[in-house]
Amino acid sequence: MSARVARVARARGWGVRFSRGASSFPVPPPGAVDVAELLRDATAAAEEPSAAPAWRRTPGQRSVLLFPGQGSQEVGMGRGLLGFPRVRELYDAARRVLGYDLLELSLHGPQEDLDRTVHCQPAVFVASLAAVEKLHHLQPAVIENCVAAAGFSVGEFAALVFAGAMEFAEGLYAVKVRAEAMQAASEAIPSGMLSVLGQPQSKFASACLDAREHCRSLGIEDPVCEVSNYLFPHCRVISGHLEALQFLRQNSSKYHFRRTKMLPVSGGFHTRLMQPAVEPLAQALKAIDIKQPLVSVHANVSGHRYANAQHIRKLLGQQVVSPVKWEQTMHAIYERRRGTAFPRTWEVGPGQQLGSILRSCNLQAWKFYDHVDVLRAGEDPSEVPDPEQSLR
Repeated sequence: MSARVARVARARGWGVRFSRGASSFPVPPPGAVDVAELLRDATAAAEEPSAAPAWRRTPGQRSVLLFPGQGSQEVGMGRGLLGFPRVRELYDAARRVLGYDLLELSLHGPQEDLDRTVHCQPAVFVASLAAVEKLHHLQPAVIENCVAAAGFSVGEFAALVFAGAMEFAEGLYAVKVRAEAMQAASEAIPSGMLSVLGQPQSKFASACLDAREHCRSLGIEDPVCEVSNYLFPHCRVISGHLEALQFLRQNSSKYHFRRTKMLPVSGGFHTRLMQPAVEPLAQALKAIDIKQPLVSVHANVSGHRYANAQHIRKLLGQQVVSPVKWEQTMHAIYERRRGTAFPRTWEVGPGQQLGSILRSCNLQAWKFYDHVDVLRAGEDPSEVPDPEQSLR
């Protein structure tokens, strides 16, 4: 680590102010600098040629951070983070942005309140960035050598904050608006999400088409039933009207589905049922000073890296009504020539679902995976969970 990077690392915190100085948002703790400053220094080769930037280091020295999405929340998350620098300041800033005590809700629940879309999206966002603080404290080289980041659904906002594309308070405000709008949209129409584990001969498209026809036969106008998450080969999440999802469960063998399971969410996320949430989120994003990310961040909508700030603003607005192309994202990040080493991958946030999905997408890349425990201060490994669960 260069002397300059070391100085930044010691002083490092999260920038939680609006860069234009909006007074309704909190200011950073005294002496804090945001992660963007650390990343700028870590990739500044011109100033200190002996310290190679992350993109010049060998593939095995590089790192990738993955940020989980809604559904990974669990009462007690954050308990394993509070002893690390700046984490309490993050939660204090969150309380001022949100208007309620997010740390209390995260630590003590109840679970049914934490599970509400309006609460769990901000909770996962803040816990994920707090997990970055823990990771930086324990293994600072992982942050300095980071070359790519991706986040599942709301996790994409945390990935962009980590990459310096937006400030903490701005990102949290956008997540707040997004969560409130998605909660309202989900309450307007009875809908949900169905996890489907298929096989090569599974007929996802025809199944959704037949389910929509079934809904029309029941008098439902303009029914919705479509793939909303691409998780790993032959595993999808289908969202839509509850009647359509019930039809798929009852006829799963016809479409060669191995297993179906309703997810514990309140609505058909990442479909046009969320259209009412698009405009409120778009207005919030207009008020945010979005910058070029300092590391590659992959978009859920396409699976590809964001090109510029305008691209981020456009695709984040589309994300709530578009399928999450996570399987495609994993291929984009980890495809490489035979014999090329894989980067170290860290899941930062509650749960290990993204690691389990990575294992199903790319077993060789998964061998270099680890996670940051947000429940306990210790580093004991825990059991790898079901990859179909808790991903919205």
